[in-house]
Amino acid sequence: MKKPKHPKPKYNTLQNIAFLLRDMASAYPLLVVFLFLEATLAVLSPLLSLYVPKLALDLVTQDAATQQVLWRLGGLGLLMALAMALSSMAGQGKYIMYNSMRRFYLYKLLLQFLDCDYQHIETPEGRAKYDRAQRVLWNGDGSGTSQMTVASLDILIAILSFFLYSTIISGLNLFIVLILVGLSLISFFATKSAQAYERRRNPEIDRLDAQVQYTEGIANDLKLGKDVRLYGMEKWILDFGLHACHRFVAVYRKIRMRYFGAGVVNALVLFLRDGFAYGYLIWLVSRGFIGIGDFVLYFGAVTGFSGFVSRIVSDVNQLHYANLQMNDLRAFLDNTDEPDPEHPAPLPDGPFSIEFDHVSFSYAPDSEPVLRDFSLTVAPGEKIALVGVNGAGKTTIVKLLCGFYKPDSGEIRLNGIPLQHYCKKDLYSLFSAVFQDIFIMPFTLAENISLQTLEKTDMDRVESCLRRVGLWDAIASYPEGIRSFMLKEVMDGIVLSGGQNQKLLMARALYKDAPVLILDEPTAALDPIAESETYEAFHTLAKNKTSLYISHRLASTRFCDRIVFLADGVAAEVGTHDQLMAQGGAYAEMFEVQSHYYKEGAEETNA
Repeated sequence: MKKPKHPKPKYNTLQNIAFLLRDMASAYPLLVVFLFLEATLAVLSPLLSLYVPKLALDLVTQDAATQQVLWRLGGLGLLMALAMALSSMAGQGKYIMYNSMRRFYLYKLLLQFLDCDYQHIETPEGRAKYDRAQRVLWNGDGSGTSQMTVASLDILIAILSFFLYSTIISGLNLFIVLILVGLSLISFFATKSAQAYERRRNPEIDRLDAQVQYTEGIANDLKLGKDVRLYGMEKWILDFGLHACHRFVAVYRKIRMRYFGAGVVNALVLFLRDGFAYGYLIWLVSRGFIGIGDFVLYFGAVTGFSGFVSRIVSDVNQLHYANLQMNDLRAFLDNTDEPDPEHPAPLPDGPFSIEFDHVSFSYAPDSEPVLRDFSLTVAPGEKIALVGVNGAGKTTIVKLLCGFYKPDSGEIRLNGIPLQHYCKKDLYSLFSAVFQDIFIMPFTLAENISLQTLEKTDMDRVESCLRRVGLWDAIASYPEGIRSFMLKEVMDGIVLSGGQNQKLLMARALYKDAPVLILDEPTAALDPIAESETYEAFHTLAKNKTSLYISHRLASTRFCDRIVFLADGVAAEVGTHDQLMAQGGAYAEMFEVQSHYYKEGAEETNA
């Protein structure tokens, strides 16, 4: 059975080192200075230490004068002390800063997540990329950025030292250098094999990690607490989480065993490599081919050389692994934004038309289209209802209109100008939307309406919006009024009822005062009569703005100028409520099925 092929990393190690250095120079310029200072001193300090014993023995065996011994050894000792002090200073100084690079990248990831094209956070592939990028930075000193920093510095030191020490050893016997390097390559490939195995198991780790996180999420979700208790779901949730966790641990155990095997190979290679070199030196000195001073020098050089070869092998493998992590990090940072047009179109000045011209769209290349050759023109100030069963494509139309996704074919135009000719930020400013998911943050009520800091919030405007939606009296009854904090996550935070939350979201949409208002089934959790009343209230508040109302309950949107009944991704029927009822088509049939839910007292009649 063939092993699955994995895509080659987009960036090689040198490219990622350059990327990291550029960001370091931007965020912490002193860090780059400390790194190169430490590299230089880390090479010189061991070299000075290597020559001190040889110099001392040579001076003693040559009967050098005491003053000469003190001057030469003392001077060398001062140089060593200075190098060690500077190296320590650079090492300590760099540690705090290169660890802070993780926060730097976490912040960049968060900004990218909040600002990138919407499709990259809604799709499973996009979320998986984001989760992998975050995991790169969650492992402390084992994080990709930290490992690449340490390994790059270490390998630079080791390579420079390798050439210096190999020059010393090759004066003894070049064959020794070749044997030491050859044996070390065995260690390199053993570790690399373990890393390749871990990489092959990463998709499985991602899937199991997502299951564990999902279990933790629902277990900590206060909204599910009642269901968990009433339906005895605690054991089910726990068993699911433990099963995923055990499988997760089992995969990691297999990965660790691969690394254990590589460690055994490395230990055996180390024993053979150093044993051979030391044995050879002992044979040379015992036969009188080298003196005591040279023996001490070569012995130290072999010891240092072996250490540097081992570090190079270890660091190359660490660098390879860090490079894979850096590719995971950059996979989300790169190419998650379509660039704005070079010469963007100005926003419409005043009311504008919206036109869907033969638009087709699917969420994945191999999935069924959600919209098929969909066409619709909305006049300035027109009230349009998009209705139909779940999955008919109602919300997809809103996502396309807001620029969250791009059509597979066809075109969307505002005042005759294609959507892609506008800057995304400009486009977003045209729409105020109330979606089905209630988005409340643990800030003040005023901030939840303005979606800005308290200092930038127009309090008079907040009050006006609350009065217009009929929520001002309830909010004014709180001691802090619109400065009250919201949600239980904050001490003494207020919690509004479902209907009050809907009014708050309506006030938020009014505060933005965008030319197009969108209601995307925000009242789906309310009863049909309450939903209908909410939509009609919003219709009154919308006045002369262009409005889109989305619902699968047909009676909620009878007041609209036109109703678009969606079926199989097309506008199956378009007209006013009365026109569509007169046609007697699919809309009329569905309305008749639903109509008894919209009549007050219907439950008592049918009981």
